[in-house]
Amino acid sequence: MPSLDAAADQPGAHDQTLIVDNAVSLTLSTDSLQVVDNRTSSKPDRSCCGLYKKEKTKTTHAISLYNVLDAEVTASSLAVTYAQHSTKNDVSVTSLHYPITEKEKPAVEAWTERLLALSYGTSQRRRRLKVLINPFGGKGTAANLYQTYAAPIFAAARCQVDVQTTEHRGHAIEIAEQLDLDAYDAIICCSGDGLPYEVFNGLGKRPNGREALAKMPVALLPCGSGNGMTWNCLGTESVSVASLALIKSFRTPLDLVSVTQKNTRTLSFLSQSFGIVADSDLGTDNIRWMGAQRFTYGFLVRLMQRTIYPCDLAIKVEMGDKRAIKDHYRSYVSQEYDPLADPIRVEAASQSPALPELEYGTVEDQVPKDWEVVPGEHMGNFYAGNMAIMSKDTSFFPASLPGDGLMDIVTIDGTVSRTTSIKMMNEIPTGGFFDMADVNIRKAKAFRLVPHEKDGYISIDGEKVPFEAFQCEIHQGLGTTLTKSGHKYEAEGPK
Repeated sequence: MPSLDAAADQPGAHDQTLIVDNAVSLTLSTDSLQVVDNRTSSKPDRSCCGLYKKEKTKTTHAISLYNVLDAEVTASSLAVTYAQHSTKNDVSVTSLHYPITEKEKPAVEAWTERLLALSYGTSQRRRRLKVLINPFGGKGTAANLYQTYAAPIFAAARCQVDVQTTEHRGHAIEIAEQLDLDAYDAIICCSGDGLPYEVFNGLGKRPNGREALAKMPVALLPCGSGNGMTWNCLGTESVSVASLALIKSFRTPLDLVSVTQKNTRTLSFLSQSFGIVADSDLGTDNIRWMGAQRFTYGFLVRLMQRTIYPCDLAIKVEMGDKRAIKDHYRSYVSQEYDPLADPIRVEAASQSPALPELEYGTVEDQVPKDWEVVPGEHMGNFYAGNMAIMSKDTSFFPASLPGDGLMDIVTIDGTVSRTTSIKMMNEIPTGGFFDMADVNIRKAKAFRLVPHEKDGYISIDGEKVPFEAFQCEIHQGLGTTLTKSGHKYEAEGPK
């Protein structure tokens, strides 16, 4: 008969043991499920003509509570479903099954609830997911990646899933604009960063845009060539590992940036770039077959040409000192995740549901007098980030935070030597980039950039926009995403 460890009833106790099938102990601790199996098994007796003999064996293994997906009790069995590593970079679904009797069922149910409570904590169980698949994402492999690696994990965690394939550019904007927000707990994009960009803008186009953005989390499964959102929020490029992380993730307020050009206003969640980064990304579409390496190739070609991108630039600077930026980052990440803060934010958004008005006007207005004018005649690279990691091993904005109400801006003069530029590129993966003397870093609330030339590239979240003057301002906690921590990115931060 199943029995429960009495210590579990004591205040503050975390261990609780269930005995099933008379010989298997399942013990809950603060971070794992310990399984000790003493059942008798049949093994071949090689000394007696290949006959089988029964012998008692003892097997022990630990399952991380983070990996536990679900547990189900029926009149005759207990099943615990979890994710375990099938390869170095992937997890797959497996399960444990043990017989129980109807009489044992109440004790097993109590233990099962305890298991799930410890496994999920304040993360939401059995989410209702709207899954959007870009059929062209990841060189056309997004649908297969989802079905192979994500769908089994969502099913094992008993999520309700509604899958829809996007049919054309901008389709995700239409879907998000018309979506029944009460029917889902999150929108999951199977694509690169382009689909979340569309979803945020679709939610923002609704009459109650602010409320929709606060209520509906947007997350990304890494099925495209650019998966910055997944790296930042979930810390992986594996679809299966990301799916597990989403199951255990927390709702997280996310700053969004309003981008204005002439009479248009769009929302950005990731980055805005002008100069060598935008040029190397958008100007290399003809070699997209190279995958992520096309960006490196494009960067080096332009670096050898000593390309500059003249512009006028003005920034609403809040912090321009690197030490102060580091202190700000450390203070922010030291805070504990507070699950009670999110409902307050969503309620506030429902009271004032329209998108926030622009505090600093648009690109058509006069530049405010308290903005810092930055010389741009020899601009080599202008890059503003709302997330830390732009792609694998590229934490370009290590001090970036999801909800501090500030964007991180990097400017680099185009006249620095090729040796210095190459060193900058090599120092990004090591974390040394931040402290290099030729790298200017500011935390800001807004900026305006006006290109001097007629043709070129401006990238918003990796998407090409018209090559003309644009202005950006940040809105603290306007959007919502899902992260492993609930309040910070999966980046190391500035050293």
